[in-house]
Amino acid sequence: MFGVVVDSHQSWWADRVVHSVFDPLHLDGVGNYWRIVLASLVFHVALFRATPMVSRAVVPRVFGRLGAAEQEAWCVSVTTMVHSVTDVAFVVAYFGEPAINADRMGGYSAGLEWWLAVAMGYYTWDLAVCLADYGKYGAMYLVHAGLGVAGLAILLSRQLQYFALPYLLPEASSVFLHVRALLKLAGLSHTLAYKANFVLFLVAYVCIRIGYEAHQSWLLVVEVWHGRTAGAYRPFAVFFAVLGVTLTVLNLIWFRQIINAAYHTLAPRNKTLGSSKPGSKGRRSD
Repeated sequence: MFGVVVDSHQSWWADRVVHSVFDPLHLDGVGNYWRIVLASLVFHVALFRATPMVSRAVVPRVFGRLGAAEQEAWCVSVTTMVHSVTDVAFVVAYFGEPAINADRMGGYSAGLEWWLAVAMGYYTWDLAVCLADYGKYGAMYLVHAGLGVAGLAILLSRQLQYFALPYLLPEASSVFLHVRALLKLAGLSHTLAYKANFVLFLVAYVCIRIGYEAHQSWLLVVEVWHGRTAGAYRPFAVFFAVLGVTLTVLNLIWFRQIINAAYHTLAPRNKTLGSSKPGSKGRRSD
């Protein structure tokens, strides 16, 4: 799917350059998978660019009445939702992988590595979007994307791949978040489907992000604190421990916003107040 045809001499030259940059940083996996990362980046850019054309063909009335900023938000939500769905499918498929479950620090799976390279291409696109439109997305989204790129570069280097599971599984809640954004943009924010989707998002967020991910992050902090990092480059194990704590803090900050959204989404409305305000043009989240 993501194969890239390149001249053998150019490929050899490019391999040497990429390895010379990343190998001294103990990130040799980037040199091994840079073609897949690049192809995935191109794929997600193409998907983002193609979404307006597809949307005009599939939902012409909905997409046609959106303003320019809303159309961009729609395209971002579609692109990120495609990633989230495929991400969850791969993570679930490798949840019981014996190699990575037997060795939490040094276990690896070649099949999972391939997908991690694809995910790194997505997060590179995500980081570029956050940088290009920093005024809309702000520091938290930029930090989230940057940590994603850095973390995946480490995971590609055959270490700490076990923690790809708790750190990427939370994309399951993001699927419902992107569906919510699309329903809001489509003018369906007062429907039962919108409320049901929000309940599913809330349950997934609490169980996976605040529950499972935070628990696994704590276990890693304990492992690092006691020096049980054999099989992994210790500074990277420390980085992942900090990453887990940072993600937990971000999740708790976002949860405050989610509780506020839950009140406005699920609380009974006073009919005497008339119709409610239209949905915001919406930020994207992962």
